[in-house]
Order: sequence, then C-alpha cells, then structure tokens
Amino acid sequence: MEPGKTSFPPSSKLQASRRAPGKILVIGLSNVGDGVLMSPVIARLAEGYPQARVTVLVGERARALFAGDPRVHELMMLEEFAGWSGRLRLIGLLWRMRPALLIDLRHTALPLVWKPWRCWRYVWPVPKHLHMRERHLWRLKIQGGSKLQAPSSKPTPLPPAIWISPEDQRQVTTLASRWGLAGGKPLVIICPGARSHTKRWYTDRFAAVADGLIEEAGAEVVLTGEPEESEIIRDVMAGMRRRAHSAVGCTTIRQLAALMQQAHLVITNDSASLHVAGAVGAPVLALFGPTDPRKYGPTGGRDRVVQRRLFCVPCEKSLCRYTHECMRFIQAEDVLSAAKAMLRDVPM
Repeated sequence: MEPGKTSFPPSSKLQASRRAPGKILVIGLSNVGDGVLMSPVIARLAEGYPQARVTVLVGERARALFAGDPRVHELMMLEEFAGWSGRLRLIGLLWRMRPALLIDLRHTALPLVWKPWRCWRYVWPVPKHLHMRERHLWRLKIQGGSKLQAPSSKPTPLPPAIWISPEDQRQVTTLASRWGLAGGKPLVIICPGARSHTKRWYTDRFAAVADGLIEEAGAEVVLTGEPEESEIIRDVMAGMRRRAHSAVGCTTIRQLAALMQQAHLVITNDSASLHVAGAVGAPVLALFGPTDPRKYGPTGGRDRVVQRRLFCVPCEKSLCRYTHECMRFIQAEDVLSAAKAMLRDVPM
C-alpha cells in the first residue's frame, strides 16, 4: 500500500442502520480546493444512499463545484449563517430538517446540539498520516455510523468525485476547436497561480518550462487559473517566446475538470487546480514549497512532486522566515526534465 493512503469499507457498510437515511446534511468547507478534496464524500454518499436527499453547506467559493450536481439536492452557503443570529438560524434549520445523517467536516458544535449522545463520532481522532481527501472519507466512515475497520491492502475505488455535465463537455470541445488543438500533440495544462503567494513558483520559470515543452516535446500548452490570477497568466505569457493559450475566464471549475481530463500532463503549484486534476485522474507534476505533499499532494500512480529538501520544509506557514528558498531553489531545467519524462510515459 502506498504511503499516506488507507482503504475504506464499501459504501454499503457506511450505513448506520438497516434502513437507508431519508435526509443527509453535509457541513462542508469553504475554498475551491477544499471543496474538491471533500467531493469524494458527496460521491460516496450518493453511491451508498441513492434515494436519500442530500443537503450540502459550503462556502461561496466552493459553490460552483456543486451547483447543478444531481447528487446534491439542496445547496446552501455558509455565509448565510454568519454571526450569532446565523448560527441560531442554522440550528433552527437543523431541527426542521431532522437529518438521519449529519456529516460535519468543519468541526462545528452542531452535532452537540443535534444528537449529543453521538458526539464521540465527531471528535474521534483522524490518523495523522492520511491525505486530506482520505481524512474526509475517514470522518464520513465514522460519522456515518459504520464500524471501525483496519485498513486493508486493497483500497476501495472511489466513484467519480467531480460531476461534469454534457454542457461542460461541449464547452470544452468548443474551446479546443477555437484554439486549434491538434489531436496528435500532447496537451499540457499549466496552472501558475495559488491562493498563497508562498506556494507560487516564479512566472519566468513557468514561461521557460512552457517554451521548452513546445519546442522540445511538440506540446500544446494551455495556461489556466482563477479569474483573479489573470495577471499571473499574462506575466507567464509575456515571458514566453512561443504561443500558448489562456483559459482564464473561459471555464468554470467543472469545465476546467473536463479540460484536464483530456490533458496528457498538468503542471501546477499546490492549489485548487492540483486537486481538480487529481480528481479527474490527469497526470500531475506538482511543485511544492512550504506545504506537505503527504497531506495535499497528488496521489496518482503517474504523478510526481518536485520539492527541495531543506531543514525548514515543510513549514506550512503563510509567511516565509527566510528568502523563499523552498521555491527559489526549484530550477526550470528540473521541472522541464521531469515534465518531458512524464510525457514520454503517457500514451498518446
């Protein structure tokens, strides 16, 4: 079994009783990346309880990931329940809904209000070695009422985490046609942004890698990121000698997932894009600095992580005490070499 992974019982063993629950409330997370990492919980619930009505509370940033998903029957924003009055309204909602299952991924006090005799399920310690995605599934297993079981050597396959609609697929096909993406060339998606500046590699080095992949591997390169990262994308494109395509503002998060499904390689910082790529099974080359890839890194068999071994890594801090050596010491030649090696192993 790979380090940092564990297995979980089949979804049929998630049941707290012989009768399938009629209503399920999931208290989720706020950011896009966190939403992607918790999306297997939604997929597993839908697989295990296809007749249940699932209500999901997430932050506004994660809303686009679940809006329109047929596995989510009601989607609510956590921002609607801000402040003390909001918390009281949330408690009222809980008592009106009376869910058979309450899955709390935020460590709130709601389980204490709802069923205090079951609170042990919500404070049960999560094994520290687990990836964040597996941590959420571990909580689902315990809070859903299944018996604790020792991990086996054969992890249970996860159902598709991100729901992609036919319209999303059509939009991506239209974009590919507009860009003139040739089917015979490897498609490389580069995501140079990240919410925290300490997680970002340098735009001039991303530009050098993109040029190298176009010139030496004959790749088609698409740069993408969140709308607020458009300036980062422009800086990368301005530093390039060759032509790349920008998908900023052209796709939703689910359309980005559909685009990544077609990619032969995704190069990314530790960001939401990394988790989206991993969720759809795209080969990922991830650049890590202050954060821990054992918790947040890609987990596919073909994936690679580039991270410098320094005494301060991973510090997991938002501000660097030194001069950003963890990212500064990653050279463009190292990333380009790893990317070309990964492309050679990917069937065209």
